[in-house]
Amino acid sequence: MNVAPFTPFLTRCIEAAREIIALLDSGDSALYIKHTQGAGGDVSIGADLECQRIFAKHLLPLAHIDSEESGFIPSPHSTDDIIILDPLDGSDNFLSHIPYYGASVALCNRDRICKEAVVIHFCTQRLIARSGGRIFALSLGDFHRDSISLDSHTFTCANTPKCGIFEKAYSNPHIASLFFESGLKFRSLGASALSIALAHKVSFMLFAGSIREYDSKAGLFLCEGLHINHSRDFLLISKDKQIFDTIMQLLTQGKD
Repeated sequence: MNVAPFTPFLTRCIEAAREIIALLDSGDSALYIKHTQGAGGDVSIGADLECQRIFAKHLLPLAHIDSEESGFIPSPHSTDDIIILDPLDGSDNFLSHIPYYGASVALCNRDRICKEAVVIHFCTQRLIARSGGRIFALSLGDFHRDSISLDSHTFTCANTPKCGIFEKAYSNPHIASLFFESGLKFRSLGASALSIALAHKVSFMLFAGSIREYDSKAGLFLCEGLHINHSRDFLLISKDKQIFDTIMQLLTQGKD
């Protein structure tokens, strides 16, 4: 059995996630108040800022933070590492009481090359992580402070998925029509980082448009080894080469 200790990064992400889940479940009205535009371009709500505050409290001892809400937050300690953070992925889902929102956390070196990554689903209280060369999925309740059995939690999918995920489908009806005509089923779930992290399990994951580093850094690290095309116009990920090639042809056709 492959038992590995938690890294400080994983441990602190778990501690932050538990605190955030309790806060979001509280229903505090301040979480729903709109604030100013964040570094990522969207208007922050109270929940975004509170999630950032909690992550910063736990993670700044390890590294600087580049957050979608506030941009660069320096660590008080001597470090070259930087954490690229989306503290609340799927804010609109949270505002709408749709249970699909979480966080994207990527620990990078000074050149922004990812070393460890975690994508946390706050609603299911599960996370997908890559650390020490392994990708694994766990419930927050599965964690023990000292060690974890990675062999029993390897992130795999035994079944053939019926659907993919198409984020931003609402603003790309021509592509959605091509998918329908080709028999490609999809869902549009509204939290890009969570959806990227699920690319191992679904038929495909497509984000139409230019995706921000805050949303994609951790997920792309988790998806290394899958078929990926990341351009200015879209991000496509699939474990199935035939489906990947089919969608690439449709995307090319959609431009004509």
